[in-house]
Amino acid sequence: MPGCELENWSIVTVALIGQSSFSTADPAGASVNRPSFYADPLAWVVAVAVERAFSDSAEEVAAAAEDAGVIVISSGLVLPTARAIAEKVSRGRVSPLRFAGANPGVLAALPCMQWQLRGPSLVLVGPPDQAASTALAVAQDWLEHGQASRVACVAHDENAGHHTVRCAVVRSGEDDDRADDVFRLLAGTGSEARAR
Repeated sequence: MPGCELENWSIVTVALIGQSSFSTADPAGASVNRPSFYADPLAWVVAVAVERAFSDSAEEVAAAAEDAGVIVISSGLVLPTARAIAEKVSRGRVSPLRFAGANPGVLAALPCMQWQLRGPSLVLVGPPDQAASTALAVAQDWLEHGQASRVACVAHDENAGHHTVRCAVVRSGEDDDRADDVFRLLAGTGSEARAR
């Protein structure tokens, strides 16, 4: 690839400053929708996991909100809202709010809106165990190049209707690189995946 010099490319070490895990069989139970604002129930589950991870580092994240980013991995995406829209289309009118709330980007957008995070955001579609390395590499790149100073990395799994969302909040590391721990948390392997 022209202009790509791998020997000049480095991966920043990451410090794990917050983590959480949240599971539910009823994503709608986490919803805080109102008439003027709608997000898919899964987005609210992601928001709960992010909020819990931020509780470990709330002041640090708030101070860095201007360039804090969010990465979400999910293979389920926003299917509850997509199904509801499909059912309502045959009966006539569907609220435009539902379409906005059904956009897969809402999984990352809702936490950004809730905590006024203005850094980059990304939603990766796929199983977390396969996409965790990509999410971690993107977070490291954002940190390395100053596009973000903190990144909330989130992974969503669905198994037989039960949803589990894991979140790791990272920043550039010093001497203690926690990238392996973050990978295991996002991929859903190891003891870190069952934390909190």
